[in-house]
Amino acid sequence: MLMTKPIFRQNGYTLVELLVAIAVSSIVLAGTYAGYSYFSQQQQTLVGQTDLNRNALRAIDLFRADVRMAGYRDFTDPNLMVGGQAIMIGGLGDIAFVYDDFTDAGVFYRAYIRYYLANYTSSSGSSRMRLMREWRRCNNPASTCNRSSSTAYIGGDLGEPILDWVSTFEVKGLNPKAYGTFLGQYQTIQAYLVVTSPQKVDGSSKVISKKFTILTRAKNVSLVP
Repeated sequence: MLMTKPIFRQNGYTLVELLVAIAVSSIVLAGTYAGYSYFSQQQQTLVGQTDLNRNALRAIDLFRADVRMAGYRDFTDPNLMVGGQAIMIGGLGDIAFVYDDFTDAGVFYRAYIRYYLANYTSSSGSSRMRLMREWRRCNNPASTCNRSSSTAYIGGDLGEPILDWVSTFEVKGLNPKAYGTFLGQYQTIQAYLVVTSPQKVDGSSKVISKKFTILTRAKNVSLVP
């Protein structure tokens, strides 16, 4: 009897099937990458906004505290608070406050606090704006206190930066007093602040920024007759 060898067939993919599989895989990978890129950008944006909010709110809380203290005169202070010096707006983004304060050691003094924008250039050569806060002591509280008649207390002669990457800082006085010693003195301060984030979103030209409108009443000025 004649014996024949069995024929073994090897099944595989055709060229067309391989091309279709590659095409489908490419579409899936492209969609996956696009989804990852989108969610990565969203996550970076959220982190940038969170950091921006945290830094800005700290500066805003400090600014509001100074507004509320403007014009405060301690009952033990023999020096009068000269009308018009409690809140002094020197320009669109320049404002100063004067009020009585105490050091950590309990030493009484009259403070001159000023907020303004200053340009800053980093070591890499890039420039940006910073919101500065000057903290000074009035040399002669019995007379009008301003920058020239005060001495730097904390932060050096130019003050210290309290908020970085500030593109806009504008202040406006509202509700001027209609009577009394502080005639014409503003009782409410409105500030407009725009802050950007130094963090750039990968793969996007989007700049993370936020606008803040601050409205605070100067409590102590409003209580002075």
